[in-house]
Amino acid sequence: KEETKDRIFKAAFALFKRQGVEATTIDDICEKADVAKGTFFNYFPHKEAVFGYLAEDWFAQAEAESAAILARPGRVGPQLIAMFSELAAFYEEEPALARYVLQEWMQSQHSDTDEMCRHWDDLALRLIRKLQANGELRTDDTPERLAGVMHCVRSEEHTSELQSPVAIS
Repeated sequence: KEETKDRIFKAAFALFKRQGVEATTIDDICEKADVAKGTFFNYFPHKEAVFGYLAEDWFAQAEAESAAILARPGRVGPQLIAMFSELAAFYEEEPALARYVLQEWMQSQHSDTDEMCRHWDDLALRLIRKLQANGELRTDDTPERLAGVMHCVRSEEHTSELQSPVAIS
């Protein structure tokens, strides 16, 4: 099942990069992935939902890399910045596609039932606690409050990016 989902994602992403999201049809994706249309809908409710799968992949990468970083003794700030910078490079390299990633991400924001949001929040708390323990981040606020501030800033930035044609051009 994962192989099929990954094949659909890779086909869709390649088509999105080549001809754009709007011009790509589900039929195009199914043909390239060599799956039936029903199979596509078993994994994704609409074509833009493949960007949610991308976010899941990014989270898995971030979680694995951050676990290794957090296990190291000493300062971790520079390694965390490098890790997140690498993940964020997609937004500079593929600004047109980044818009869709942000839209899919924003649809799940502030949802207590969304597992991905809970995992990102948990990861943020672990990173903040480690940075505070190392003296790399202020300790006069709780990790929960700092994570909340980061979440609000991230949500505000994403909202303005989605509304501003300059930010995505």
